[in-house]
Amino acid sequence: MIKLYGFCYEVGHLGVVYDFNPFDSVYNLVLKDDFTWLQRINVLVRFASLLGFLHTIKSPYRPLTVRNLDCAHIVLDKDYNPKLCDFGLVTGGIFPDRAKYKCCRVIGSYGYLDVGSWFEDVFAFGNILLSLISKRVFTEQDRQNLSPYVFKWAYTKFLEYKYGPDSDSDKDDSDRDSSKKHDSDLDLKNDDSNSDSSKKDDSDRDSKNDDSNSDSSKKDDSDRDSKNDDSDSDSKKPKFSLVHQSLVEEPDFDPSDGPKITALGMDCTHNDLGKRPTMKQVLSFLLNLEVVKKHATISLV
Repeated sequence: MIKLYGFCYEVGHLGVVYDFNPFDSVYNLVLKDDFTWLQRINVLVRFASLLGFLHTIKSPYRPLTVRNLDCAHIVLDKDYNPKLCDFGLVTGGIFPDRAKYKCCRVIGSYGYLDVGSWFEDVFAFGNILLSLISKRVFTEQDRQNLSPYVFKWAYTKFLEYKYGPDSDSDKDDSDRDSSKKHDSDLDLKNDDSNSDSSKKDDSDRDSKNDDSNSDSSKKDDSDRDSKNDDSDSDSKKPKFSLVHQSLVEEPDFDPSDGPKITALGMDCTHNDLGKRPTMKQVLSFLLNLEVVKKHATISLV
């Protein structure tokens, strides 16, 4: 948080003095190639630490909630350390509910607002994380063009990864109907086979059973081989990651961190509030990334 030197209130005018010399905002830096993977992780770790502190502050009042988090409200100093500079909607502690005014109901920023629980900072942090790792940011032009928010884009990418780009509900229904028909045909064939076999003598039945067992054994082997092939295919499939390719190619990037930090961003923006982590859990997860373990420069001091 930026340091407050003092304030002055005279004749209805309030003035504040901060010790702050900003370099740029996260919003302006997200798309830039010289904003490195290590610097992005440093921003996430330090900012998660700040939110974790605000959310767990011990006092007789409620924990502090910022409620107005987005990439534009996080500015960096010359060492790329994040500073939170907008507290206009902060609630908790000695502050009242800033979301309710006489004139209108005030909400947070486009693309970082959770409709179901818009006061939750975890959701906004998840969007900031996804923006930083994927080099995407929601702009005013995106809003006018009705483009998807970053978290919706991420969810779409996950569905494409899991089901394929051409998957849809109609195709799933068609597959289910085809499966039911296939099962029905198998039942009819089994009934005909049983009827014919009852007319034959014992020796024919024994011979047929031997052939059936042989065919069944071959089919089981074939199915087993097919399942093994599918298993091998799944094991070779790379884990889901939204980390931008240019960041993946940086020397400080560890391949194991990509899927992990992507999953964290997806969890923070999960539709089910009960499945979202706390900021304390988020910080603990970030500190266990390989890039953080390898670089002592990323600290909470």
